[in-house]
Amino acid sequence: MLTRNLIRYKIYRQHIKPQFIKTDDQNMLSIAAQLLEVFQNSQGKTRSELLSESKLVIEQSNCNSMITSGLEKLLLDRTKFNTDTQEELLNFRQELFSFTSELHNHGNFQNLDTYYQSIANKFQKNISDIQNQLYSDHPLNQPVSQFKPLSPERLLHRYNCAQVQGLFIHCEHLTIKIVNPDPAHLRQLFKYLRFYQLLAQITELNDTSGFQIRIDGPLSLFFQTQKYGINLALFFPAILHQKEWQLTASIQLKNRTVPLQLELNQTCKILSHYNHFMAYIPEEVTSFQKNFAKKMPSWNIQPSDRLISLPGDTYCFPDYTLTNEIGLTVDLELFHAWHSTPLIYRLKQLEQTKQPGLLLGVCKKLLKDPAIANDIDHSTYFKHFGFFFRDMPTVSSIKPVLETLGK
Repeated sequence: MLTRNLIRYKIYRQHIKPQFIKTDDQNMLSIAAQLLEVFQNSQGKTRSELLSESKLVIEQSNCNSMITSGLEKLLLDRTKFNTDTQEELLNFRQELFSFTSELHNHGNFQNLDTYYQSIANKFQKNISDIQNQLYSDHPLNQPVSQFKPLSPERLLHRYNCAQVQGLFIHCEHLTIKIVNPDPAHLRQLFKYLRFYQLLAQITELNDTSGFQIRIDGPLSLFFQTQKYGINLALFFPAILHQKEWQLTASIQLKNRTVPLQLELNQTCKILSHYNHFMAYIPEEVTSFQKNFAKKMPSWNIQPSDRLISLPGDTYCFPDYTLTNEIGLTVDLELFHAWHSTPLIYRLKQLEQTKQPGLLLGVCKKLLKDPAIANDIDHSTYFKHFGFFFRDMPTVSSIKPVLETLGK
């Protein structure tokens, strides 16, 4: 991710245009290669040493400093530093502070040099070595433990991608059109939606084959906007896997009174750094599935891999699909604390059907909104096919609903 001061864009007639760099520009590729060489050879060096070397490349290049600083930031994001504070250092620091406290209370020193000499005599070390050891866990002194390499061209694509991601943090709402989608890539896109806990209104396109996906942005929320904005930004690279797509986003910058329009499509030619769907599964999800299998042996639960049709010619990509031993299949959709608008829409939508094809799990934090609490209280559908949870659903919360379905 890039910080706001590193995002480059132009504004023209209420449209905002990210300033992409040419990924085949030989000068840019050369600068990217020089920065990569610095980071690839950084094993064991301190953060301060690494930044000094990268700063030298930046200062000697003939490129816009915002661009080179942005490339450096992306490389730092791929670098791991040893942040552990050893017990030996903690003990040394405590002993040093105790000793210097006694010196201040009882010592009588003519100057700073005699004070330092007393400390050096106590610990049998040069004062410079003591000072270096004392602050060895300072961020600038932390050594590099790992760097994840990539090619210069890929780094430039990451930079272009990060320009869009930085704007998504300030998004009010986002609309994506996927035209003539490949089924496998489309399923992958919906998996990313679920992984980043983004709920969307999904409808079929009227004039051609494909789908329209509308997602509320972080600025449409009342709380947890930073986490949601980051999740929305992380979702963007998944869109780049689609063959033909169009994107429209409303961007509200702090220094603007009117939202700006961001429009992109596949002609931006940014390569996604998501090579395939992430194998990582959050621990809380794994725990829920294991507990479910243990406590509800008559039901099987799996992450969903399908779109289901809902009233109003819309679709839903649920979180889980559940099947019991007699072949009854239902889907489960979860609404987290930032899903207020999608929940209100879904409740109204499902009042039109009596088929228990979709179970609704609702985070209790959403009940703080009086409008949502009222809608749930008056929802016949939720009364039969819904349940509450805190941060993640539990078996005990969903069990009564499944037992009712099984009768």
